[in-house]
Amino acid sequence: MPTANALIARSLKLLGVVASGEAATADEATDAFDALNDLVNSWATERLTIYYTERISQTLTANTATYTIGSSGTINKARPIWIPYAGVVPAGETHEIPVEVLNLTQWTRIAIKSQTSTFPTKIYYDHNFASSLATINVWPVPTTAPALIIYSPTALVVFADRTTSYNFPPGYERALRYNLAVELAPEYGVPLDPVIAAIAAESKGNIKRANIEPAAARMDTALLGSGGVFNWRTGDSRQ
Repeated sequence: MPTANALIARSLKLLGVVASGEAATADEATDAFDALNDLVNSWATERLTIYYTERISQTLTANTATYTIGSSGTINKARPIWIPYAGVVPAGETHEIPVEVLNLTQWTRIAIKSQTSTFPTKIYYDHNFASSLATINVWPVPTTAPALIIYSPTALVVFADRTTSYNFPPGYERALRYNLAVELAPEYGVPLDPVIAAIAAESKGNIKRANIEPAAARMDTALLGSGGVFNWRTGDSRQ
C-alpha cells in the first residue's frame, strides 16, 4: 500500500537525485507530487490503464430527457471519460435490456429528440469538459421511471495528499514508480537511463495487457445449422 511520498522517494532514487537514506527537499517533494498527479490524470484517458468498471444504476424521472453526471450531479458519481456500455431495467421489471450508446453523429440524426416511450433504447453521452458536469441524454424520453444502467470505467484517482496509503492491483506500483522517474528526469536535467525507460515501458505494457477485454465474436444466425453450431475452421455449419 504505497503512499505518494514512497513513490516519489523511490523514483528520485532511481534518478540519483537523492541517495539512499536521504530525503527529498520540500520543493522536490512538491514538484514530484504534482508530476505524479499529472501522470495519473493522463493515464485516465487510456482505456487499458483502467482496471475497474463500475455498474451505476439511476432511476429515471418520467418525461425527463437529460441527466447530469459528476460530483453533485443528478447522478452523483465520478464523471466517466466515456461510457462503453449501458442498459435499462424497465419499471416493475428485474431484467436488464441493452441500450445503444450513440456517438455525436448518430445523435444528430435523431430528428425528434422529444419522442416518448415507456423506456429509452439509446443514450448520448455529452462529455462537456468545459463544465464540471457531463450530460446523459436518453431516447426515447421515458414516460415511466425505469432504471438506467451505465457501465463507467473508473480510472485511478489523483493522490489526495502525499501520506495516504493506496491499494493498487499487481503491477501498478512498479509502473507508477518507473514512469514517474521518466517524467521527472527532464525537470532535473538527468540523463534518462535506458534501463529505467525500458522498465517503464514494459511495466505499463504489462498492466495494459492485463486489462484487455477479450472480444466476443458474433455470428449471423443464418450461418448456423440445425444444431446451432458453426465451425469457423472449415466453414461447416453442421455439428
